[in-house]
Amino acid sequence: MIYVCAGMYRSGSTWLYNAVRLILAHAGVSECKAGWISERDRLLGHRNVVIKIHAFDEELASPENVILTSHRDLRDVAASLRRKFNKPFCMVDLRATLETQERWAGLADYELHYENLLTNRMGELKRVARAMRLSEECVSGLCFGSIMRELDGQEFREDHATPQRYDAENLLHCGHITDGRHGSWRGTLARREVRQIEREFRPWLE
Repeated sequence: MIYVCAGMYRSGSTWLYNAVRLILAHAGVSECKAGWISERDRLLGHRNVVIKIHAFDEELASPENVILTSHRDLRDVAASLRRKFNKPFCMVDLRATLETQERWAGLADYELHYENLLTNRMGELKRVARAMRLSEECVSGLCFGSIMRELDGQEFREDHATPQRYDAENLLHCGHITDGRHGSWRGTLARREVRQIEREFRPWLE
């Protein structure tokens, strides 16, 4: 089985990737490998695969695969990208982000609303497990408390760092979370930037 974790940038997509990876490990799923899309060729040689990706991919967007996605308020996405990567504000990029997200969401077995991570992470973890096409017996036998503790303990490790400066196993960057609050765009984005986002994306934001 191929598990595709295809979320917006800065939307909890790495949490989602690690949730899937750890659920499979606790479920005892054999021959399972996980990683970033750049390792695609190596990963797809295995029976069970977890791939993290942001861009839309026609081949991976197959109904045979389990597709899990995530989204977040676009104002918070823009603010988080600025804080973490010093990325300039760009409406073109935000339009592309939303277009890509909507394509994945139309195929998804599960969609994470970032804000729910702040209020009901355990509930979301259980929803992820139920979306993964595991047997009812397998899901009911999972110790979600243990999985959550392991998930909460994930962090960037220098001895696992890739040349691109992310952890090769859990894909976390150093200082991965800059400000996880909903509404963290306040104080980061300029008023004119907020107005541009709200003017164009108001229906979606609501």
